[in-house]
Amino acid sequence: MNSNYNLNNRLALITGGSKGIGLATAIELLSNSAYVAICSRNVANLKSATKIINSHFKNPKFLAIRYDLQNVKKYPKLISIVEKHFGKSIDILVNNCGGPPAKDILKTNFNDWQVAIKKNLLSTIFLSKIILKKMKKKKWGRIINLTSTTAKESASLMCLSNVTRAGVVAFSKTISIEFGKFGITSNSILTGACETDRFKQLVNPSNSKNYKNIIKKISKKIPVGYVSKPSEFGKIISFLCSNHSNYINGVAIPIDGGSSKSNF
Repeated sequence: MNSNYNLNNRLALITGGSKGIGLATAIELLSNSAYVAICSRNVANLKSATKIINSHFKNPKFLAIRYDLQNVKKYPKLISIVEKHFGKSIDILVNNCGGPPAKDILKTNFNDWQVAIKKNLLSTIFLSKIILKKMKKKKWGRIINLTSTTAKESASLMCLSNVTRAGVVAFSKTISIEFGKFGITSNSILTGACETDRFKQLVNPSNSKNYKNIIKKISKKIPVGYVSKPSEFGKIISFLCSNHSNYINGVAIPIDGGSSKSNF
């Protein structure tokens, strides 16, 4: 589990951290001696995540908070709860909002766009803004934005994701330009096929046998020959949070097994 990245005493906040890639990242950061706080609006998922964390670690430096990221005005309160609990300011922010639903452009309405933009783009912008001020004072920080390959290569029926994910990548790049001189890096992970709850929602299997067949079909289309697991992303994010990645800044990294069609 331990990737040998020294994150001792670094405090990380992971949004959408109660399952999937968010939870895998929490486990990986904890295994590298970081303090970790996760937030989610789903109480059951938070309880499940806490149980999993406690099964992996003895007395983990860990906090689970129920919070809805659409409540932008209360971000300072969320950050205050995390920092008071651990007695220090946040060093690492992993923005990991769940993606918007798949929809035909003509079937989207104003509310669909408002929710998608608020949840996926504005949450990243305003949470990052608050934490960047603290990182700037310390002259060190890491911001990792989980997006999708749709930010780079738009997909049919994914208009809500295509637009909001691309906005996150642009914002991440802007952070890298403006704050790199303060020891702060900002990078985006463009996720490809990964066995998460969202992936299952998108492929919409009728049963477990059908799901296995879908996985086999998708795997054949991926150059490396398989669909990834969240743990792979956790290790990559852990590296990007470490001092081993100081010169990696402002990039959007497709982690998709080679599925992207473009060269860059």
